[in-house]
Amino acid sequence: MKSIKILIVDDQPVFRQGLASLLGAISKEFEVVGDVAGMDEAISALKKLKLDLVIMDVNMKDGNGIELVRFMRNKYPHIKPLVLSDANEQGELYEVIKAGAFAYLLKTVNLDELANCIRLVLAGNSVLSSSLMEKLVAEAAHNEEVKYAFLLTKREREILNYASQGYSNQEIAERCYISLATVKSHLRNIMKKLQVNNRTKAVSLATSSGLLK
Repeated sequence: MKSIKILIVDDQPVFRQGLASLLGAISKEFEVVGDVAGMDEAISALKKLKLDLVIMDVNMKDGNGIELVRFMRNKYPHIKPLVLSDANEQGELYEVIKAGAFAYLLKTVNLDELANCIRLVLAGNSVLSSSLMEKLVAEAAHNEEVKYAFLLTKREREILNYASQGYSNQEIAERCYISLATVKSHLRNIMKKLQVNNRTKAVSLATSSGLLK
């Protein structure tokens, strides 16, 4: 069985080393290939290591986890960011999700839940702690930007972002490592969710609502 290669980014060495040991103990499928304290080290590790997933805190000693998520989604879209943090502020939660994190869990999560979340994320799913999901739903009820981000999946937002930069469907397919047919299918779903009839209008609506910046 192919192992899931993981990088842990957290400014607390005891936490990240302990998490690495626990993940290795729970299943042989989890292989922690590195642990670093901050953004600069994380970027260096992303360049050097073959990774499937990054488990990271929002708060870093030399940067911001939201910035790291954006960097990963732009430069390494095949690597999934999973946020594991003590921070549970509503605004911060939304910014992390909008940046492209596939999951946001609180550090109070138990190990089995974290392991299951990793598997779900690698399968292309998004995961939120239940308490955080309640906050997001409440915010979406009166915030248009949150509403559209909540409607669209991470992949759909990624494709829409590339579309806003003028990339053709074929170029988007190459950047996302998916087929042209899959890109077209995602764009159809995006237009249906945003209730528009073409790609240009979808980009315009997402930009005006603040979803794309």
